[in-house]
Amino acid sequence: MSKYHQVGIERSDLTISPKKERKRKTKMLISHSLDQKPTNSSCSFKTLLTESLNIFSRNKHIYFLLFTLITLPLSYLHFHLSLSSDPLKSQIIHLEYLASRAPTRFEARQVWKESRELVVSLLHLKLLYFIPTYILSLLAAVAVIAATESRYNRKTTSFSTLLSAFQANWTRPLVTSICVYVILMLYSTIVYVLKVIIGSSNVKLQFLMWVFVSGLEIYVMAVLGLGLVVSVLEKSFGLDAIGTGFWLMEGRRVTGWVLSGLFAVVTGGIGWRMEGLVDESTAEGWEWAALIALYAVVVVCGFVVSTVFYCECRKRHVVRLENEEEMQAEESQES
Repeated sequence: MSKYHQVGIERSDLTISPKKERKRKTKMLISHSLDQKPTNSSCSFKTLLTESLNIFSRNKHIYFLLFTLITLPLSYLHFHLSLSSDPLKSQIIHLEYLASRAPTRFEARQVWKESRELVVSLLHLKLLYFIPTYILSLLAAVAVIAATESRYNRKTTSFSTLLSAFQANWTRPLVTSICVYVILMLYSTIVYVLKVIIGSSNVKLQFLMWVFVSGLEIYVMAVLGLGLVVSVLEKSFGLDAIGTGFWLMEGRRVTGWVLSGLFAVVTGGIGWRMEGLVDESTAEGWEWAALIALYAVVVVCGFVVSTVFYCECRKRHVVRLENEEEMQAEESQES
């Protein structure tokens, strides 16, 4: 240690008491560890999964009720819609191909007319399933998030309290979910326009764009999912809740991205297997039942992990803000 450094320490000791100096260094160390060491923090990927499993195991009866009464019917509706709409989609694609190959305009118009009728039927079918599916999705989100937050904070939870939470808070996640759908539609439109601009000739550029768009979409889904959790547990909603979710992910964006990517891979695998079962004429009933139950479990686990991630991020930001406020108060008193 140099003489100049020793002099600096002696002068600081004359102006600041050792007790305050130790307190200041402790707070600076806490703040530095929160900012620079995400892998050792309580919001690490491993800790998130461990805490989520502990919460799930401590409250199995509540989650089993939510699984049986909400997410399992939701999964069944989702799969039944896919099975019902797949033949219509195939017919529409076939008719569009025939219309493009028709020798005369008259024949092409007739084929396009049949195709439009099938499109209208497909829209009616989706609208028929949309209302119950949307209600169950909203109920599942509010109930699982509220149950997980209660157990995270060691509060008692019952099915009646979850129903009361849904009655009191359903409007905020409803508005937020509408904003989520609008953002996803805008994102899909932008991606489609970029694909048209790039074209199909440049394969390397298409691959780079696919990698970038996939990674960005996973991150967008992480922010939107955290915004939905915020709308259930806080007073904000809509774009305000999504903005709060974006702010809470500060310093933990990689963890959120990994979690979102993990669930994207799992749900994508379930969807891929479902398409395989649709194509297989010999698929057995137990395979469909297992796939429906697996998707329902994934829905519950997704909301549980997202809620734990929110709680850890919120706790981290509260500690950080408290440390900054105390340090500012001490500095103002010393000055």
